[in-house]
Amino acid sequence: MGGTSLDKLTRQRELIKRIATEPWVHTCSSLAKTLGVNPITVQRDFQEIKDNGFQFKQDEQGTLYLQVSGWNGVQPVKASTLRQMEILRILTSTPQGLSLAEIYKRFNRRDEEEVSSKTLERAMKDLEKNNLIERRREEYVVCLEHILPPLELSEQEKTLLFEALKVAGALAPIPEEIKSVEAKLKLWIGENAQSRETMLVHGRTPTQDVHHSQCCVNLEEAARSKSRVSILYRKEEEPARQLRLNPLGIVYYWVLDNWYLIAQDEEDQKVKTYLMNRILDVTRLGETFSPVEGFDLKTWYQYAWGVYREQSPVPIKIRFYKHFSTLNRVRAELAKRETCTLTEDKEGLLMTDQVEGLDELAVWLRGFGAGAEVIEPPALRKKMTDEFSRLLQMYGGEVHGLH
Repeated sequence: MGGTSLDKLTRQRELIKRIATEPWVHTCSSLAKTLGVNPITVQRDFQEIKDNGFQFKQDEQGTLYLQVSGWNGVQPVKASTLRQMEILRILTSTPQGLSLAEIYKRFNRRDEEEVSSKTLERAMKDLEKNNLIERRREEYVVCLEHILPPLELSEQEKTLLFEALKVAGALAPIPEEIKSVEAKLKLWIGENAQSRETMLVHGRTPTQDVHHSQCCVNLEEAARSKSRVSILYRKEEEPARQLRLNPLGIVYYWVLDNWYLIAQDEEDQKVKTYLMNRILDVTRLGETFSPVEGFDLKTWYQYAWGVYREQSPVPIKIRFYKHFSTLNRVRAELAKRETCTLTEDKEGLLMTDQVEGLDELAVWLRGFGAGAEVIEPPALRKKMTDEFSRLLQMYGGEVHGLH
């Protein structure tokens, strides 16, 4: 494979793919030889890849393993810029100011020097030159008049801004920076149910993670436009696999704080669930696929408690007692579950539902302790009693007839 036939982004993707699919096999020099490029080019590629958040392990022989995935196809942020942003963050949180020595300590908390004093001095001079910080005797302070406060928007303002960006995009091309703002707004507020290919199971807001957000937005767009994708997918320490998928939507499950991709495997045509944390890279293939007959994301997860479906919903009945803030929590966390019915009485709340995934439901129920009692089905009640029996034994108690 000649290096001249690959542009930089394709070459960097190929480097990541080879290391991920064949862990502890390739070295920088062997990769340069395989791709037919100069070793210096590979070293430069690796630096850019690392600047984009990818992390690698290397053994004594120099063979490589991809430890953490990052951004692909995004202009890297320079290390010097990140350093200056961190200095501003430190000084903003310390209004009285800090000396150079104190800032140096903040950057070098461990035994080894992570940022040299000369590098730090250069960063401080650049910030001072741009009137972002100033020196008062021995301390450096932030020039607040030159720094905007954090932007806070109401839900209505976010919605209006998002709609305005959509109109602007329809009239003329918009800069890449504006696209990232639009993507973040999309994650915050969502679009209407008909156009979205995303579900928040139980509706709790996900933890914002930049890399996962990028993957989620990319895959949601692919699902909406019926665009086939190729992903690098790795389970734990296994070699990564390259899969061709027809993305159907993404789901956030708040109990495990994880995103999941729901997609049809092009090879066996089955609809499967993929954990987003295991997706190392996503490539849009420029091909479209036909809609899966009868598939609808909301209907697919109508009875599922979490993300794994058993295709056989079970009738359940659970009693929630007036135990601390149990009732308020139940109402809040089940507010968007359409198949669930809550009936209030003197004892508390009675919940009835049809559920797929009793194991995931049991995980949720354990968080209520004595505030929740499973009435039906017996299988779920047994899961709960077995778990609490183990806890009782763990803490030296005796188990008497838990049924």
